[in-house]
Amino acid sequence: MPCVFTGLVILNWICSATFVASETLDDAKNLIKKKFQTDGYSKTLRPLLDQTDVVEVYTDMVLTSIIEFNEQEESMKIGGMLHISWYDQLLTWNTSDYGGLDYLTLPQNDVWRPDVALHNSFKTFTGLGSSKLLLRVYYTGEVYWRPYQILEASCDVDITYFPFDTQECPFKFSAWSYFKDEVRMIEGKKGIYLDEFEENSRWSLVSTTAESGKGDASVLIYKIKLKRKSIFYVFYIIIPIVLLSFLNVLTFVLTVSSGERASYVVTVLLSLAVFLTIVSSEIPKNSNTLSILSVYMIAIIALSTAAIMTSMLESRLASRDKYTDSIGSGYITFYRLVRICQCKCNDKKRTADEIEWKDVVDALDYFLFWLFFVLTFVATVVLFVMVNKR
Repeated sequence: MPCVFTGLVILNWICSATFVASETLDDAKNLIKKKFQTDGYSKTLRPLLDQTDVVEVYTDMVLTSIIEFNEQEESMKIGGMLHISWYDQLLTWNTSDYGGLDYLTLPQNDVWRPDVALHNSFKTFTGLGSSKLLLRVYYTGEVYWRPYQILEASCDVDITYFPFDTQECPFKFSAWSYFKDEVRMIEGKKGIYLDEFEENSRWSLVSTTAESGKGDASVLIYKIKLKRKSIFYVFYIIIPIVLLSFLNVLTFVLTVSSGERASYVVTVLLSLAVFLTIVSSEIPKNSNTLSILSVYMIAIIALSTAAIMTSMLESRLASRDKYTDSIGSGYITFYRLVRICQCKCNDKKRTADEIEWKDVVDALDYFLFWLFFVLTFVATVVLFVMVNKR
């Protein structure tokens, strides 16, 4: 029994070796000569025996990386390849006539290919692939083409929720020289394969979709949806801006007589202007959408400007002498209302003659402190509520 088993193994090995050896170099040469010289294969003609038929091109994308998403230029650059296949009726053969040879590997420029190109290319419009790439042709006529490419497409950027925004960019591929009744591009089973995808440090991949375009042209649209990783912006932009905004409120803690109030509030204003410049450099310069963060910063800068104006006004009031510039009844009423808000209404009421301009300025400081605090707090809460809606 062991001898029989050993004999069967040896016989199987001999048959296998004979089958492999039958696919010789001469078989491949003869096949290429037959198709490209004897039969006169032409790569300029659609690979159909009946030229009224449609060539169906099945396409999948393999996404390997998100190289860059440029908000200023409104473009996305990715690395990946397309899996493209179709049937070439002019490149079929009987494997038994060529020693069992079932496929050929040929330069892509030697056979007919759909002239697939990125329809919404950002900088250059070039076809896929390279003269150095090969494609594989099977005896059934099925052709497999795997062009790897660095693709950069233009796309609209919505900066409303920056830096908590989500962006979607389409990559439109078309068989440029053909209509739908000549070459029809069909999306594959999955659309975009992510088996080899590597995460980007700035963007998270949310979803991918594939769909056919409308119109007479044969177009496939692959959409890539990204969400910005916002931790960097939270720590280095948003938190400092919020802290600076509340420094505006502390303007009214400094007494006018200290002489430091004006320089303090101007310094805060300049700091906010610097951060506004940083934010504007991160977002595209268009007027279609406006960032909520930018609106918040403009509101805080407006409050800082108002703080400067009120500080100048208070400095003028504090320098007055009540004997030459009498305190009006409106200032007196305002002072008494503030004293009530401070829960000091039970104190012995001071007469109008006892109230100084300094007392009026102190009352203004108390009122403006809480007014600016409430406005800043409400603006900050509205900012976070709106960006979290996304």
